[in-house]
Amino acid sequence: MNRNLCGPGALVALAVALAASPAQALLNSFTSNDGYLPQYGTAWGEVSHYNAGQHGANAGGGVYTQITADSGLWKLLSPVGATFANAGDRAAYLAGGPPYPISSGASGVGAYILGGHFPGRTGDNQNLALRNDTPLGTGAMIYEYVIDAYDFDGLNPPSVTAGTVDVEFYFCPNPGDTPNPGTAPSDKFTLSFKDSLGNVGFEWGYARDNAVTWRKNSSDPWNATPFIADAANWDGVRASIDLSADTFSLDYYDISAASWNNIVPAGTSLGSPLQNLTVLRWQLEDGLFAGTGGKNYFDDFNFTVPIPEPAALALAGVGAIILLARRRAART
Repeated sequence: MNRNLCGPGALVALAVALAASPAQALLNSFTSNDGYLPQYGTAWGEVSHYNAGQHGANAGGGVYTQITADSGLWKLLSPVGATFANAGDRAAYLAGGPPYPISSGASGVGAYILGGHFPGRTGDNQNLALRNDTPLGTGAMIYEYVIDAYDFDGLNPPSVTAGTVDVEFYFCPNPGDTPNPGTAPSDKFTLSFKDSLGNVGFEWGYARDNAVTWRKNSSDPWNATPFIADAANWDGVRASIDLSADTFSLDYYDISAASWNNIVPAGTSLGSPLQNLTVLRWQLEDGLFAGTGGKNYFDDFNFTVPIPEPAALALAGVGAIILLARRRAART
């Protein structure tokens, strides 16, 4: 879609473009253009402490702004997470005092999500890095990301309630880590796909040995797949969510074979019906020390969203034009 479209006749042109093909957009590649600070760029560089994903050329323009913790698109839900460079920074930022999140450079552990991290999958050499090397038993690190209109190329995510939404992304999980030899590997990472009401449609993830799994509900056992994620390269995931039929499918990209493989067939019922797709829930377990501090990397998120119904097309077009006009104004 032409992101420079604006002025007279723009609505007509936009309607034609939307009618021709589904809208395609990036969640982001987690670069400065996507609204993410370079790795360790400031004392407040953790995604829940600034307007991550809400500034830069691809996300509305503007500049980095420190915000009240968890008031932006990224929210920390667990006591574990949101690291600071040192205890002084932590105390200054969270002026209300303790209890602080369980993570600080002063304590020698790390639990955080950072954008602008290296290495990237593509030429920009940046990604989203998740880390939780707190001691075993400390607890999981849990964040939620609220999908916004820039991710859906101008469409309001809660308003997309029918048709098929596709999500594609790539990840590099770092070396496998089995803290209890002789036992089956336990969970390592879980990504949950949620709607604006809090319903979970399904979950995808991998265990501490990087075995790729999926399930419909958090109370279900994990379903095994044939894949062990590459610890030093970028495998991929593609989810197709049919909001009209309340079904989904999952495909997996195996970098070693350079091929996509279906792991959940089309037409599989969702764990809970989704009204829309508006939230991604990220959960990384504790005690991850392997490789570079147990960091798990994600990159190149893409959404493909359905064409709006004719009655909503004009409103979607107006919304997209406003977003695009603001972006253009921010660039000038």
